[in-house]
Amino acid sequence: MQVLHTSISDKAYEALSSLIITQRLKPGERLIEEQLAKEMGISRTPLRDAINRLAKDGLVIIEPRKGASVKAFKIEDVMEIYDIRMALEGLAARLAVARLEGKDLKRLREKFDSQDARVLVKADTELHELIIRSCGNEKLMGILENLNTHIQLFRVAGYGSQVRSEHATADHIKIVEALMQQDGRRAEKLVREHIEKTKREIIDDFQRQGTEVMVS
Repeated sequence: MQVLHTSISDKAYEALSSLIITQRLKPGERLIEEQLAKEMGISRTPLRDAINRLAKDGLVIIEPRKGASVKAFKIEDVMEIYDIRMALEGLAARLAVARLEGKDLKRLREKFDSQDARVLVKADTELHELIIRSCGNEKLMGILENLNTHIQLFRVAGYGSQVRSEHATADHIKIVEALMQQDGRRAEKLVREHIEKTKREIIDDFQRQGTEVMVS
């Protein structure tokens, strides 16, 4: 029965994560256990387990006597998330050099020559996932995958979209070429610089809109 309970809890976790990432559950919105359990067709116990996991991931806050709600991020949260990502994904790029396949990098490099924005966005995601997947450090992978959940939220909200069109493709090409040359130090430096630019643009977007990062 424990295995079944875990499976239901996992499904509830994935469902709630999706609702938060796509902003169908808005920042600050309360999570009504009875209502959510009814909508998902599950009991409140596995749902509560899922909510507790989301709280550990930093997507939900749980307050005494108030219950759980979707976290509304502040600029300070964005800075912290991107500073951690900058350091750790840079490290992942350096470690990945020894494990990456030349053919995979060549195929990815060709995608960045496309004029199709959809292809470029997909290639962007592929590059970052390839670096993380190839770093050879399970704990590092786990941390970065958790951070990427937050990054998806920023993207859905549209923050930093302008900077992607302006500098991201050029940055990605340089990163891929450094990886192809097996220059781990340069790849690390380029990844860090790219993430720093993205962080600054996202913060600028928040400030221009006059909002505290009510996001993703």
